[in-house]
Amino acid sequence: MPCHLAFKILFSLGMVASVAAIKCTIFGFPGLKYDGVDRTTELNDRNFNKTVHGAKNVIPVVFFSDVEADDDDLEQYECFLQITAQVIERRGYNVYTVNTTKEVRLRKQEGVEKGEDTIHVYKSGNKIEYYGVFDPHTFISWLLEMPDDPVTVINSKREENEYHSLKDTDVRVIGFFNPGSRELKEFEEAAEDFMNEVRCFAVVDTFWARRLGITRIGDIRLYRPFDSTPVIAPRDADTERELEDWIRANKEPVMQKLSLKNFFNVWKDPEPEERMIVAFCDEEDDAGQAVFELLKKLNHDNALYAGTLEIVLIDPDEFPLMIDEWETIFGIEIEKDPQLGLVDITDVKSQHLVNFLSIYNREGVWFDMTQLNLQQPLQYEAQNLEVLQAWIDQIMNDEIRLGEEESETPAPASTKTRRKKEL
Repeated sequence: MPCHLAFKILFSLGMVASVAAIKCTIFGFPGLKYDGVDRTTELNDRNFNKTVHGAKNVIPVVFFSDVEADDDDLEQYECFLQITAQVIERRGYNVYTVNTTKEVRLRKQEGVEKGEDTIHVYKSGNKIEYYGVFDPHTFISWLLEMPDDPVTVINSKREENEYHSLKDTDVRVIGFFNPGSRELKEFEEAAEDFMNEVRCFAVVDTFWARRLGITRIGDIRLYRPFDSTPVIAPRDADTERELEDWIRANKEPVMQKLSLKNFFNVWKDPEPEERMIVAFCDEEDDAGQAVFELLKKLNHDNALYAGTLEIVLIDPDEFPLMIDEWETIFGIEIEKDPQLGLVDITDVKSQHLVNFLSIYNREGVWFDMTQLNLQQPLQYEAQNLEVLQAWIDQIMNDEIRLGEEESETPAPASTKTRRKKEL
């Protein structure tokens, strides 16, 4: 039956009708069991705004779904919600549900797509969407790590370390402002629209600005994951609207690493012309590490494709329960050697993990890894990069398409001039 794969792993369910009688046990946490108390409240169009937007002294967590009473998935959702609510209630959170089939106007008001299951957290006047898998451990960890403010001001070593720790995982925006200035306020208001998508930082004195390589007040920089070269905001982009437009236009990364907490931000509905390359690389293996280093260089060299090319890096060791499933669906072996493939990401319209898997019943085009010399990666780095870049260029030029046979050897990289993405 369709359901979140995480629930199959984590929960033991009693097939009973009432919420109080559901038996939920999280394997690995034997002391944590559902106590039978229903802590969730269903909201509708009449009481949503007052309950959520008018909330005081509590942080509303709202689960939007189209799960009905007769759905096979119902008890799995209930287990997730009730265990989560049981843990976070004492920490100042209330859990609510919205049936998006019944509450169409409310679904549209909150920007939820039809048929989508998602969680919104309403904190300090900001709406933050959760993109991870639906299991209590992952969700609660994410919730408790959530920044209190949309902008983190760096004025200590701890905040500087936090900024650097996100280098390969998050899109980061950092700006240098006068303390209390209008420009800082506009930046903070713009950042509110990107919480959980983009991590925003600010510096307000020259000491920390210099440590972070920023020399002029008013400079705002955006860094994509795995990229040390920033996108610089135009000097005249200093209002909330202008900054929002600039961040939105530049925030799509070329390469991201898949994790439990960003799962459905990576596997979101694509743009019509977007291409996705999946890269299975064991970072602790020599060959996997060599491919990873090649991809990091290609990430920088292909910045002009940001928004139309997405390279999704997957370390199989971080998804051990998925390896057999991936190998079966793709028809490849991912434990022994790295694999790169162009896959079809159209019609990804659900937050269900099983639907993520089902897209791979479609055809993929897999790169012939024998064309790379991974035994001597430093000596053959230039040749390896040339072959991989030729393959990517063929994909982006529609010379390689899904459903068509790939040529045995990619043509050498073209000599066309590669420009930096215009701001």
